[in-house]
Amino acid sequence: MNHIERRANLWYANLIVPSDVRPIIGKMKFIQSTKTDNKAEAILRASALVIRWKAEIAKARGRLPNVDDTFWESLRGQHISARLKAEDGDEGSEDLMIEIEDLAEKAASKLTDPDQARELFKLATNQGGPLLAPLVEEWRLDQSGGQKSIDQKHRDLQRMAEKFIHLRGLQPKAIKAWTDGLRNKGTTHATFVRISGACRSFWTHLQDSDVIPVETPDPFLGSFRIALKKAVRTDTGRSGKSYTAEQLSMIYSEALKLKDKSLADLIALGAYTGARVEELGRLRKETCVDGIFNIKKAKTDAGIREVPIHPAVAPLVARLLAASKDGYLVPSTSENQYDLRMAALGQKYTRLKKSLGFGPDLVFHSTRGTLITLMQQAEVKEGVAADNVGHRKQTMTYGLYASGSSMAQKREAMALVVYGGALGSP
Repeated sequence: MNHIERRANLWYANLIVPSDVRPIIGKMKFIQSTKTDNKAEAILRASALVIRWKAEIAKARGRLPNVDDTFWESLRGQHISARLKAEDGDEGSEDLMIEIEDLAEKAASKLTDPDQARELFKLATNQGGPLLAPLVEEWRLDQSGGQKSIDQKHRDLQRMAEKFIHLRGLQPKAIKAWTDGLRNKGTTHATFVRISGACRSFWTHLQDSDVIPVETPDPFLGSFRIALKKAVRTDTGRSGKSYTAEQLSMIYSEALKLKDKSLADLIALGAYTGARVEELGRLRKETCVDGIFNIKKAKTDAGIREVPIHPAVAPLVARLLAASKDGYLVPSTSENQYDLRMAALGQKYTRLKKSLGFGPDLVFHSTRGTLITLMQQAEVKEGVAADNVGHRKQTMTYGLYASGSSMAQKREAMALVVYGGALGSP
């Protein structure tokens, strides 16, 4: 809509005030003369006025203009249009540019972050060069791999783009101030690792796509190196802690007491395979044959493996396969946007182990450590244990050149794993 109307010899800009903010603004309609009888020029001037009025409406609703609003992009579009018309000799366009710049300055002055205010003013007046937000979206389209990881990195990069607005804003000093601010807010070492990986992936994408020269130094490198040294490390349950065999058997027994057979079965399968919860969730009839779990999708390349079915859970596996209605070994009624079938059972497990007094340092993943510990105590060779749980071997000889342990070796090692109590024969 042009938002203009003819009155006598001049054009007037207008905008209807939404009913929810009329009591605050005090009128039903904005209207103001564009002071011209030229329709094309009136449309340009009306556009600037409408942008200002929409900002007033947003403020009346309790919001200030920010980087997520179309307010700044609208100003930028109007500023570019006016500048092009001014270059073509259109009278009045320079006045419109000045009016837009004045409006942008007033709106930016209301923001609490001076760096963001400065960058948003540059955005509105088209001074900042390439915008980060579109580049972030281009980065996303170029990614492959796990969708959950991509989405998390995308959220981190969106927050980065909200902070710096323009590509040229990514300067080491400014990034250092940003990471210092994040650290002061309590950002952990693990979170810095994640954000750092996203930002460096983004920078590599810019180089690969020729947005910036390939030799341009990574501005994130130094700031994140310092942040990672100073950030607080937290225990996430992946630090080598594991349940004892007795503790895991107790959790299994409690699941049986609650008559939650699906959860109890999941715990038993984890105890006798060391598999990650979603690795178990992806097992199907065709991947559970000849006494072997064939894990075809895993967190790492080393995780893609064949695991012998322990004699203690062989009857359980047979029962689950016979009862399966959808082809999966472990039944599940939930599946989220990332194709994680075990989300609901995983949450049940977390509630159960918390009710038994286990803290955040012990999670379902800790069951892997339990199995590994039992194999170590049975004097299983480390390479065979690694092949059973899907760990990469670190040595050059076995890690790079060897084809891996035989199934006979893996079966022998797995058979040495023994649990007491109810978990001894699930």
